[in-house]
Amino acid sequence: MAASTSKLSSTCKIDENEEQKQQPSISSTNEDDEQQPPVIGGGTEMGEAIMEMIRPAVQRLDDQVKCTRKSQILLASHIDELSKKLKGIVDEQTLPYDLDIYVRKLEESRKRMFNVNQRLQSLHGRVSQLQRSAAREIQKQRQTTSTQQ
Repeated sequence: MAASTSKLSSTCKIDENEEQKQQPSISSTNEDDEQQPPVIGGGTEMGEAIMEMIRPAVQRLDDQVKCTRKSQILLASHIDELSKKLKGIVDEQTLPYDLDIYVRKLEESRKRMFNVNQRLQSLHGRVSQLQRSAAREIQKQRQTTSTQQ
């Protein structure tokens, strides 16, 4: 793509030296022209002189417009090509999984685990309390049996 762009820009470059060569000099006057009286009402010679002066600028502008149009066409074709390649890549890839379902399942599992953990802590507290109560009762029974003997 870069090579074709550089080709295009090198063919569309206008040399400034050529530009200066194409422009007629304004100071070129003839001795015969100075002796003749000016023609009033005849604008064709003046029109032609003006056209000769602006013709190189118009030609340069026309060439630049043509080069711009060519580069736009080239750019459009490259964009289309890139778009087709990207579409092909997207089509070749497997569709991504819908992860929202799995995220929701994980959140529900986390909530259930939290509830189970709270229940286990509550049960652990109760069992610990029962063990302490049982240990106290056993201790009381030992004391009562040892005092009875």
